[in-house]
Amino acid sequence: CSAPARPSTGPRSHASAPGGRGGRMSEGKAVVARPKVPLDKRPDFGKILGVAGLYTTIAGLLNGIAVYEVGTPVGYTSGPCVNAGRFLAAGDPVARNILGICTMFYVGGIFAGITGDACDGDAVFEGRMSPGMLFSSFLLALGAYAKRQNRPWLACQLWSLSQGILNGISSRFSAAPIRATHTAGGQTDAAMTLGNAWIALTQGKPTPPMRKVILNIVCCFGMIFGGFGAHKIHAKWGKQYGAWLTLIPAAMQAFAATALPAMIAPAAEDPEDEKKTA
Repeated sequence: CSAPARPSTGPRSHASAPGGRGGRMSEGKAVVARPKVPLDKRPDFGKILGVAGLYTTIAGLLNGIAVYEVGTPVGYTSGPCVNAGRFLAAGDPVARNILGICTMFYVGGIFAGITGDACDGDAVFEGRMSPGMLFSSFLLALGAYAKRQNRPWLACQLWSLSQGILNGISSRFSAAPIRATHTAGGQTDAAMTLGNAWIALTQGKPTPPMRKVILNIVCCFGMIFGGFGAHKIHAKWGKQYGAWLTLIPAAMQAFAATALPAMIAPAAEDPEDEKKTA
């Protein structure tokens, strides 16, 4: 007689695979993963705003300190690309450093893209540690050490690589890219939403959801708060500690990678309750 049909061995979806995004296993217990739903339908929008505010505060703090310590921000590339062109045209050797910042930020994004779950933007909301973000915080500390060893060029590259990873992780958030290191893209999205809302109001139609607008406002304030803190901290302790002050955003990032996911993780459902509702 013929053998019984075997189940398909094709690719399994995240929702059905053990340890996949639909229900990860940790020490024998299922960690509930949030459904991958759009930002406007997320039930944990308040947590998303809090995490976004923390991420952008970290970026603002690091970049503010970097301006004092190495003379340039290290966490975005629009301005540095313009300056790289200016310095190249003038024959200024500083162009090498600026081009390095742009390149390492790009490499950070590649790293976030190829490392899979290690740089998953949803990890913090699902109770999972983020190895990629923890590595990014380590790079900040390593950059501080390089600067204290009078190697500012290396410090710039390490900090930029760290920021590229942070931006890559936050951009991989499934509900909406947070993009922790810059606010311009979010501002454009928010402004277009407001423009569409105005047109809808004038036509008596329902307005589009405003969550992206609110998210961008929080991100902008986080970046401003980080820059404000960088000035205050550097003015008080800059002469004494210098680049070691970047250990503050490094510690904040390590917290976001390890302790924060456990603090805001969704409650795991009791298997018995699942059976009752099945």
